Amino acid sequence: MKTVIPKEPKMSIIGPIWWHNHGTKMQVEVPDETSLTIAGSAAKIVITRKSGSSGWFIDWTIQHSGPTQASGRTFFLNDELKAAFGLTDESGDYGDWLIEQYGGESANQGQYIRYNAFLNIPCPGTGHDGDPNVSIEIDDSIKRAVQKFLG
Repeated sequence: MKTVIPKEPKMSIIGPIWWHNHGTKMQVEVPDETSLTIAGSAAKIVITRKSGSSGWFIDWTIQHSGPTQASGRTFFLNDELKAAFGLTDESGDYGDWLIEQYGGESANQGQYIRYNAFLNIPCPGTGHDGDPNVSIEIDDSIKRAVQKFLG
């Protein structure tokens, strides 16, 4: 992880153009000892520890219209997960390229991009319906829940 120079992204009405406004609806669901779920009306992420490692799986699902959905899984080390959720301002080795191209404060290729409280997992998109990524507005309750879950 390294510190990069932040770059303001092109902005839409609510946030960066690569961020979807459904991110304002994301909230922490009741966490248990093995997973942390952050969900809204159109998307969900579930964070679980990868057995035998110091890393975390993030499983994400986006419900598009009707029966159509997109889902995927990405892997984060502790420092990467902290940076994604604004607990640190460091970036991954290839985050500088993403930030230069799309604007942001912290990023890691194939995992996330974040500008202030605007987080996209796994990467930038168009900011429109149908994008295969999850947008999250990181509020204090989400930040606290992630910090507590990481221990």
